[in-house]
Amino acid sequence: MIKKDLIKSYAKINLSLNVLGRYKNNLHKIQSIISYINLHDKISIKSIKKPNHIIKFNGPFSKNLKNNTISKLLNILEKKNLIKKKYKIETRKNIPQKSGLGGGSMNAASILSYFIKNNIISISKNEIIKICNQIGSDVFLGLDRKNSILASNKKIKKFKTKIGLFVVLIKPKIGCSTKEIYRRVKKFSKRELKYLAKSLMLTP
Repeated sequence: MIKKDLIKSYAKINLSLNVLGRYKNNLHKIQSIISYINLHDKISIKSIKKPNHIIKFNGPFSKNLKNNTISKLLNILEKKNLIKKKYKIETRKNIPQKSGLGGGSMNAASILSYFIKNNIISISKNEIIKICNQIGSDVFLGLDRKNSILASNKKIKKFKTKIGLFVVLIKPKIGCSTKEIYRRVKKFSKRELKYLAKSLMLTP
């Protein structure tokens, strides 16, 4: 019997988000303090002897998940000839879609991290970043689940410090497209994150 592994894919939250402008490729230049909460999707993964991957979703927020980040990740890894086997991946979606919690991005990040840690694939850090960027701009953040500061130059600083905050999460019955939200930004911020980071006692 083929072993099935279980992965927890945690939701991320932005404790602060400053939109500072746009890059030449029209993507937005942002600064953010990022943390994670206990809410998570549950992913089971195992290799199978089938001609195609089997990707399934269930749970309270699994509706209409066809063009998903998991399929996208597997397609990229296959095109790069990094995986030889096929996989059955089942995900219980506990993180709401279009909620700003990075559910899809963290799913892809968690599975990519699983492949790397279990020596299923072996690639350089630069190649990992390229793969993550092909899926979503925040996927790379989920490879190492630590409090982080994302600077406007796209550099990420990780922190071991735990942030002692309680989270009350309220999700109305509407969804917000990240692309649409950024499209509506008309006024850019100039505020830096140093003061907020210091107030949260984030130290390397």
